[in-house]
Amino acid sequence: MLTPQTLQKLPDDLIDLVSEVQTDIIKSIAKKLVKADYLTPSAEWQLYKASQLKMSTKEITAMLAEFTGKSKRQISKLYTDACKEAINNDAKIYRTYGKDCSAALRSVALSNTLKAGVKNANGMTKNLCKSMVESSQATVTHLMDKAWLKVQSGAFTYQDAIYDAVVELAKQGIATVTYPSGKTDWADVAVRRAVMTGISQTAGQMQLDLAAEMDCDLVEVTAHMGARPSHALWQGKVYSISGKSKKYPKLSTATGYGTGDGLKGWNCRHDFYPFFEGISERANLPVDVTENNRQYELSQKQRAMERSIRATKRRLAAYDGAISETEDEVLKRRLQNQFERHSAILKTKEKRLSEFCDTNDLYPEKDRVRVVGFNKSVSQKAVYGNNRYFVKQMKSYGIETPPKSLDIFENMKYNNSPEYKLMNAYITSVKKGKISPLVGYDHYKKLHNEINNSLVGLTTTNGIEITGQSDHFIERVIGVIKDPDTGKKRLGVELQDIQDALTNGKAMKPKISRDKNGNILYDEDGKPKISQLFVTDKCAVSINPETGVLIQCNPK
Repeated sequence: MLTPQTLQKLPDDLIDLVSEVQTDIIKSIAKKLVKADYLTPSAEWQLYKASQLKMSTKEITAMLAEFTGKSKRQISKLYTDACKEAINNDAKIYRTYGKDCSAALRSVALSNTLKAGVKNANGMTKNLCKSMVESSQATVTHLMDKAWLKVQSGAFTYQDAIYDAVVELAKQGIATVTYPSGKTDWADVAVRRAVMTGISQTAGQMQLDLAAEMDCDLVEVTAHMGARPSHALWQGKVYSISGKSKKYPKLSTATGYGTGDGLKGWNCRHDFYPFFEGISERANLPVDVTENNRQYELSQKQRAMERSIRATKRRLAAYDGAISETEDEVLKRRLQNQFERHSAILKTKEKRLSEFCDTNDLYPEKDRVRVVGFNKSVSQKAVYGNNRYFVKQMKSYGIETPPKSLDIFENMKYNNSPEYKLMNAYITSVKKGKISPLVGYDHYKKLHNEINNSLVGLTTTNGIEITGQSDHFIERVIGVIKDPDTGKKRLGVELQDIQDALTNGKAMKPKISRDKNGNILYDEDGKPKISQLFVTDKCAVSINPETGVLIQCNPK
């Protein structure tokens, strides 16, 4: 028997090898794209491209040859160790119930089953390598031809054509495994599925061979939370291997053992072990199906987020390869911008995954987001790129002296909360188009302080003390060329006019606040929001009469 945790971790080392060679191939193709001579005339282009393809194939074959040598050794050790662990665990159970299986463990049948499993796995590696070469050739041919045609058409500059090719490579990568259904997978995804399933099935056959030798017909299937909903129906129960038992259902019929969708099928982490009627004690407690399905859905979301992070890391590796090879400063700058942009995207994805795991009490599996070719050098560049992108983005909002990194900005939440809240409110207003970035954060901050100094603390004509201002209020004070809600220009309001309206203006009857669709607005406590208007011939100012907070203002 192999535990669900053991089965899940089995392919990790082999996946690291696949991921490394896959990333190296993408970087190699990226370098080819930026070094190609796209100004070559038509007759010569095919010869030039053929020579580049030959070089590319030679390089990729060399990478895969090294990978194949390592992977064969890895596979042999992986299968041998895992299957021995499964058989020895079952042997301990047999010995507990007085059955000596020493001779059975040395049987030719068990040895042949293990050899067949290793052979099949090596065949998988061979097919994977062949698929990677073919996919790489197709990718190089497609991208180089596309770039060449763009240059020859005269509609694109040399830099544009190469830039587009590298961006497409970075986005698509090389889909290396194609299934009969037409679905394609990254190599590391295919290897994880194939290795885990292959080892589980090989060990399963050895366990059945040993059970036959030990005259054991009953087995108990393991159970774990977060199992596939269809598997949750049969996990943790006892079954008959032969189907002759009147009490227990047949293993293959009830669990789908032997099929891709069933027990020990694609990515299945269930296993079984010997069970003796009247002697064995059930090891698996019933699993709540509703909670299991909830955990399964969460795990699927986690897997999707992990795949997205790996894809972004491969994308960064492609950009890094192209940037390091090109000597064209214009192209390098454009690619560097993309590198920085996706560095920021990577940071955001990693943060979201971390928050998702914390919120749902899930274990963050760092092995599943690791891309080996995304080494320390690229990782450091990504951190630097993310910081550069963050600073440029903040400056585009009109923040002249922004924090030097997103981490520093977020730490302000705890170390300088008022400044963080104010800067965050300003950024939100700019993003929504409520104020122009040309206003600048410095002016926004100065105006915010002026409102606090000149308006907060005033007493209105009907005796209400002004206690604060909403984020929406300062937007109205500033105004905007084109309001995103109306599409029209909205003028700002002078603070002196607002002060006059509050202290000398006509106080209108309080009203329940509603949105533009007429729906009642509620505060955080679930109470309807109330507003009261103070009007002069120059402006109208609304406040919350219960809290004294300034809500908004409009010129008349």
